[in-house]
Amino acid sequence: MSSVTSSSPACLKLGVFCETKMLLMANYGAASAEYCAAVAVLEQMMIRASKEVYAERRQTLEVVRIICEAALKELDDHVSAHGC
Repeated sequence: MSSVTSSSPACLKLGVFCETKMLLMANYGAASAEYCAAVAVLEQMMIRASKEVYAERRQTLEVVRIICEAALKELDDHVSAHGC
């Protein structure tokens, strides 16, 4: 069994809090909440909005989705790289 050295990532050391992971988790949480809200708005617009307004909102939703996926990827990449 190898010991943890000072050159190891901080989140691999037992008892060390990983601020980066917590920040990335918060970013993903905010992005996913925004995506959820945008989906709810779009769902309501399906009934009463014109096709043009709906199409614009759909494009906005796509941007929010991409941001959410990027936030999740950043979190996953950090966890994979640092083992935290």
